[in-house]
Amino acid sequence: MAGSVCLVTVHGIGFQRAANDRAHVAGYADQLHTHLREFLGTDLGDDPQRSDGGPVYVSSEWKGSPAEGLARLDAGKPLAQAGKIAHVALVYSPSEGFAPHLGETAGALARAAASHRQYASATGIVRLLLSDAWAALHENDQGDSRSSLIPRGDVRHRGLVSHLLHRGDLAPDDGATSTPGALGILAALEDDIATYIARNELRERVRGFVEDALLALLRRSTDVSAIVLNTHSQGTVLCWDVLCRLPFSTWVRDHDPRAARIPHFVTAGSPIRKYVRMFAWGNQVGELSSVLPSGPMAWRNFCDPHDPVADPLSPPYDWRPGQPWDPAASPDDALLVARNLEDGSFTQVPINDTAVDNIQHSTGGGLQAHDYWNNTSEFVPRLAEIVSGHSS
Repeated sequence: MAGSVCLVTVHGIGFQRAANDRAHVAGYADQLHTHLREFLGTDLGDDPQRSDGGPVYVSSEWKGSPAEGLARLDAGKPLAQAGKIAHVALVYSPSEGFAPHLGETAGALARAAASHRQYASATGIVRLLLSDAWAALHENDQGDSRSSLIPRGDVRHRGLVSHLLHRGDLAPDDGATSTPGALGILAALEDDIATYIARNELRERVRGFVEDALLALLRRSTDVSAIVLNTHSQGTVLCWDVLCRLPFSTWVRDHDPRAARIPHFVTAGSPIRKYVRMFAWGNQVGELSSVLPSGPMAWRNFCDPHDPVADPLSPPYDWRPGQPWDPAASPDDALLVARNLEDGSFTQVPINDTAVDNIQHSTGGGLQAHDYWNNTSEFVPRLAEIVSGHSS
């Protein structure tokens, strides 16, 4: 197939920042790009329009125009040097600011509280809350004091609170995040939960932007041979939402090559299990049924057992924190299932869960257990292997 692989990176809605080379401000994916170069070498290309190099940032709007934002992906505008791996980072940039929506936030919390008992026992909830508070206050502490509350052998303690407190990863020069106050918690709720769950107009706009960006890249059949989708945190939920709605079944039926041109879906630090269990998100993967489980797409999920945001995705639907990561035995107890469009039967979605240790191997700020992109020992080299496996 002609063309080169394109790595598409997506973070959470509120944690994206495009690069500003004139002001010498790094974008949110710049350091990941630098780390990938350590493993991909000269095979990794740079944005031809950036003097300092780095990924191509594509914003949902440019000067208030969604069309102008996506125009960076138009055919004829090179994404990298000829024959090189391209790296595109998506940035959601609404023209209007976010305003507090406390009613929607309260609704999201109520839904989570009502179903939280399905995710953990009452005793487990207390331990989750304690571990979450400890992680927020001691996120960079790698000493024995952390393990006094969360024994390393019992590492799967996590819950809702730290997901609500999560503020995303900062660039290295920004330093570590501080513990948020009441207003910070409300802002995090708005960005991470209420924005996507309760504010459907914003969910539609964000999802539409990512879908349009992927479709634009799929149309570039002459210079983009395959797309590796690299997602982190809330971005995993967003892209899963998009992939479930792309017309894969039509493409497969019509032998459209686009059906096979997203061979890898990589998720890291994913809260998808929380959305399915705590927010009744549904466990059918929609259009992905045509490319998963036996089709051309592979789903790789990276999870640090200390990460309070993330969970493994292959264990059974009723898996609880603290239990082993054994995959579900059948579709009847799987977290995610694919429905056969011909006979209505269900098949378990194969997801390869890979455990990593960001506390030991990541060097970034913020909530370190949630910092996968700075884990140059476990996550970055594996992502590079996936990308290089499809490079020309």
